[in-house]
Amino acid sequence: MKKLFIPIFTIITSIMIFSCNQLSKEEQEFDALMQKVIDVHDEVMPKMSTMSSLIKDLEPKIDTTTTGKSYANAQKDLKDSYDFMMDWMSDFSTKFPHGEENTAKDMEKFIAKMKMLQEEEVEVNKLRDQINSSINNAKKLLEKS
Repeated sequence: MKKLFIPIFTIITSIMIFSCNQLSKEEQEFDALMQKVIDVHDEVMPKMSTMSSLIKDLEPKIDTTTTGKSYANAQKDLKDSYDFMMDWMSDFSTKFPHGEENTAKDMEKFIAKMKMLQEEEVEVNKLRDQINSSINNAKKLLEKS
């Protein structure tokens, strides 16, 4: 019996170590993707004040002329970008509450969270592009005036 115990114990221990390493790899992938998403958020968050300023700067230039309408469109794009950011942050914090542990212990739940995070990566990249585009467009219009 003792002779069987050591090989069986060794096999079980090896399986457990391998399993833990596999889970750790998946958790590392999750953490890396989460960091990418947060990095994009951190890149665009400081631009919120720029958007607010540009919205105010465009206001007096809006009128019924063609040029005035282009200022109105630029302002609308900035407001839409601002709202997109606010909505995205609210949605993200609901899906991924601060302090929530995202471990691969419950694989089905972990896979669902990973899929949601991958979708958030796409969404936050759209957000970044929309914010940058609306700011650049507004600045170009204001430079012309």
